[in-house]
Amino acid sequence: METVHPRLNFMDIFKKIDVLHLKLGGNIQEFEAGAGLPTNYSDRLSEEINLLINGCGLFDLKACWLIALRGPDAGTFLQGMVTSDVLQLEVGQIHSSLICGNKGKIQHHLLILRSHSNQWIVICDPGEGRSVGTLLDNFHVLEDLKLRLLNNEEMLRMDLIGPFAENILEKMGHDPDNFQWVFEGTKVLSYRHDLGRSPRFINLVNIEAIQKFIGNVLKFQNVDLISLEAFDLIRIAEGFPRAGVDYSTENFPQEAALGNHISYNKGCYIGQEPHARMYHLGHPNWLSVWLKIPAKSPANAGSPLFQGGKEIGEITSFGESIKDEGFHRGIAMIRHEIAKENKLLALEPDQQPFIEHEPLPSNIS
Repeated sequence: METVHPRLNFMDIFKKIDVLHLKLGGNIQEFEAGAGLPTNYSDRLSEEINLLINGCGLFDLKACWLIALRGPDAGTFLQGMVTSDVLQLEVGQIHSSLICGNKGKIQHHLLILRSHSNQWIVICDPGEGRSVGTLLDNFHVLEDLKLRLLNNEEMLRMDLIGPFAENILEKMGHDPDNFQWVFEGTKVLSYRHDLGRSPRFINLVNIEAIQKFIGNVLKFQNVDLISLEAFDLIRIAEGFPRAGVDYSTENFPQEAALGNHISYNKGCYIGQEPHARMYHLGHPNWLSVWLKIPAKSPANAGSPLFQGGKEIGEITSFGESIKDEGFHRGIAMIRHEIAKENKLLALEPDQQPFIEHEPLPSNIS
């Protein structure tokens, strides 16, 4: 797969987009090919949350590599590489997936969309693109397909999240019944992929029009840029674990409760045998769960959890209440046998338990 860095003019586009974040006091983490991701802004988190709940947040995800697989064998090749059933995707649909190792542990988290009858686009997490592309390229031998990095000269990812997202896209020319539309004479692909109750549109926008796309979005009322920090609070509130935070390459998908990432009916893929054995004959040792934490609790990400005086896990993500629900939300990885019990958890071995837990929405039943 050709992975040449973008030409200088595309680097200039990256920098001009990053200036928008810097003007808001943003901190930018640079990933592959110099693409930046806004991790947080100074003193505007409450404003960002308000946008996500009552308006629309524009999340700059140009750091996500977009790898297109096109050709007669593209679908069957990808089907054998990932955990989800990509052949069941209709053109215009998107879903979550994973690449796992031979022993079944997670290697990469992905989003996969079908943009044509014989083309799928793999959306990688920031910083994962080169290794995903190399892996696909190494396994591709005789299959009739071509791998192409869209970030080089074609498209970048920009997400719209919040109740106003759909209306904004419609006013810019998007037809809700068609994922593909035209903006400033260029093609845009828009896929709805909600975060629980939070509407989210994943937009792949032509690089030549990306600055005008951002500018037009920001002209609407109750719309502005958001950071990874604000995104994390929303996804925690909705019970969505994040790769590299709530689970790692040391975990099985079953431990991370990624039930919507795996097909147990599609047949062989890398890691399929250990997944099938665990699903039909056993269970994981650990399990990610969703926490309800009293508002005045000193809990935080990294806090150990106890039950019956024994340490049984750790809070992996913590998010303060964003909807005045009277409690905070968190995600934790705890012992499987504790996850199956309806017992409260504590932050200290000799403390009265007070933290509730429940299955994540994507839990494998």
